[in-house]
Amino acid sequence: LPGIQWRVAPLNLNRYMLINSRSDPRTMSTQQTGNTCYFQTYLFAVLCKISKPSIARNGSPIDLHNLNLLEEATSCIAKTLLEFFVKERGDAVVMRPLTNSNFVIDFFRYEESPYYLTMTKYLQHLNCDDVPDYDRQYYDVMHYFRDTKCLHRYGKFTSSGAMSSTPNTKSLQLVSGTND
Repeated sequence: LPGIQWRVAPLNLNRYMLINSRSDPRTMSTQQTGNTCYFQTYLFAVLCKISKPSIARNGSPIDLHNLNLLEEATSCIAKTLLEFFVKERGDAVVMRPLTNSNFVIDFFRYEESPYYLTMTKYLQHLNCDDVPDYDRQYYDVMHYFRDTKCLHRYGKFTSSGAMSSTPNTKSLQLVSGTND
């Protein structure tokens, strides 16, 4: 773009908080999970919502606020991803509805997944005492499959005429601040 100069604007972070690079806390992280850019976009939105970034008077670094709240939020994000299928609440077990048979085929390889290592190492980095037991997730879901036998009864569904649909109305919006 004519008249615009690009330069690195470091974050005023001196510790790893999931949204930034572990090796250089002053820079944003990139593609940590091995999935898509959506998770990175989500982490950036969390950063903006909680830490309200602003440019320092001298133009460098990017000032971030509420760092303890950001660390608490990123810790909750990591735990939620590691408790995605099964969450124990006291004596009760809460399970997310399962509709994807790929769980049986793919889940056992979770240790090879980049997000598993990223989330687990982040919680260990924070010295969390309650890093979720991901092995238990697999065991509990497979136990449920073995005991339930029939997960869906599609014969109870009926088709009763035409369904209305609307075209995708999503459009890009200009974001000009952290409150947009």
